[in-house]
Amino acid sequence: MVTIRDKQVLQSEVHDPFVLQQARDILDKCSSPRLMQQEVINAVERNAIWRGEECLNLLAPEAPTSPTVRSLLSSEVGTRAAEGHIGPTQRWFSGTKHIDEIESLCVELLKKVFKSNYADHRLVASMLGNLTVYAALTKPGDNIMTIPQPTGGHSSNRQDGPAGIRGLNIYDVPMDPNELQDLVKSNQNLYHSEH
Repeated sequence: MVTIRDKQVLQSEVHDPFVLQQARDILDKCSSPRLMQQEVINAVERNAIWRGEECLNLLAPEAPTSPTVRSLLSSEVGTRAAEGHIGPTQRWFSGTKHIDEIESLCVELLKKVFKSNYADHRLVASMLGNLTVYAALTKPGDNIMTIPQPTGGHSSNRQDGPAGIRGLNIYDVPMDPNELQDLVKSNQNLYHSEH
């Protein structure tokens, strides 16, 4: 039975209520916080198999990383923020002495590897990267084609993202999710039959 409070929560909820209900049902079946934690770990492991082994990830920020990089990202330093630039007076807050050391080693290593005078080790997020491309290669009113978000497209190619902010006309490439799933399955079957 849905109460008035439930309806109010649903109206203000930005996430998919069905997916959230599934999560609540899973957690409600757990008899302890440890079992709830295990459900989260299980979901992370399912994602690791699906996205890490069964998918072709085409998003640059999701490029495969080496075991060393994954280990470093999960280390203590991977949980720390160090906003600003390298140097004790360049950061927005203190406590970054060793992060400055790590980041300066990375910058200098990049300069050596790419034989350049300047390097920046920080990632450019998808939105900023796409906005940069749009600013360099388009003018307001230009047309772009994109894949819809539910079938793999990126949010930066929508009206409320950089493409829309740039004033581009956005056209979705027709994409049938069921047809896409069938194509993925047939390619997986073909791959497995060849190996």
